Amino acid sequence: MVSFKSDNLVCERFILGALQVNTYLLYETGSNQALLIDPAENSATLLNRIKELDLSNVTIFLTHGHADHIAGVDYFRQQIKGCLVAVASEDAAMLGDPDLNLSTWLGEPIALAPAEIILNDNDSLGPGGRLLAIPGHTPGGLALIFPGMVFSGDTLFAGSIGRSDFPGGNGRQLVEGIKSKLFSLSDRIVFPGHGPETTIAEEKAENPFFSAEFTI
Repeated sequence: MVSFKSDNLVCERFILGALQVNTYLLYETGSNQALLIDPAENSATLLNRIKELDLSNVTIFLTHGHADHIAGVDYFRQQIKGCLVAVASEDAAMLGDPDLNLSTWLGEPIALAPAEIILNDNDSLGPGGRLLAIPGHTPGGLALIFPGMVFSGDTLFAGSIGRSDFPGGNGRQLVEGIKSKLFSLSDRIVFPGHGPETTIAEEKAENPFFSAEFTI
């Protein structure tokens, strides 16, 4: 577990699953509310941490509907009373369809019950969070924005961007969405779906996918 803090928000990162997904536990100090972002596998360690912090009001936020980011949803739904799941409207159907969420391709089909919360661009979520729709990796890719923090899912990575060759992907749309929505933000830490954290400033300056020479 790795922990970061911005003002009264605490972010704890757990690397879970065969594809080493960054699953994040985000909570506000002094509150029992939390966001569990992209639970990638059944993790007793993460569940015990939630209990240790006495976080009784937990919402699972899915940055997108791919199998590696949703594989732990049922476990936490069952273990945490009242736990709700939130996903973008465009990716909602992926949760219950092993072909759409690519779990059939990975060899372990996943079919989840529908999400209780359907999200759209510019919706609010969590303590002061705002959602930005950035399609391209999936049709319903979402970034969650807080002062000082961005949870980018598989949209933006340190030195890279998400794949766009899966069904529903669109590389040009992904690049343009990052440039117009994420790069217009003030500098803050980016917490991606895989790999190390980075910053908006670093990616604007150094990410090769946004150089003048890159075309898609």
